[in-house]
Amino acid sequence: MTRPTVSSKVLLSGVTRDEKKPLAGQTYRTNTSFVAVHFDQAGKGRIVFLSEGGMVRVMGPSSCLREACEVMFRNELYNVFEIDLVARSTLICEPTRTKSPAIGGLDGGAHRPWQ
Repeated sequence: MTRPTVSSKVLLSGVTRDEKKPLAGQTYRTNTSFVAVHFDQAGKGRIVFLSEGGMVRVMGPSSCLREACEVMFRNELYNVFEIDLVARSTLICEPTRTKSPAIGGLDGGAHRPWQ
């Protein structure tokens, strides 16, 4: 006979696993102060708090902490847990830039007065 198993992992309501994964290059604004770890060049870590209202840029996955990412905050690198970043900050949507400006017209943009 089989029994259903329930996971003890807590999930954020309304957030899927893919939405929780911060990507390199994304920028967040902190909603509250939360814990981060700063590693010095010798590899010694110290716990710090990132302040509320700060801008955090994701640099990539953390090489030091599991399920964490490396972020730039006030020109310093910190390691924060992905769940903390997503739950305690807001993703800032940056405008998408195209490679070349398009001008409406039938010539496919061949006429570019700024050139």
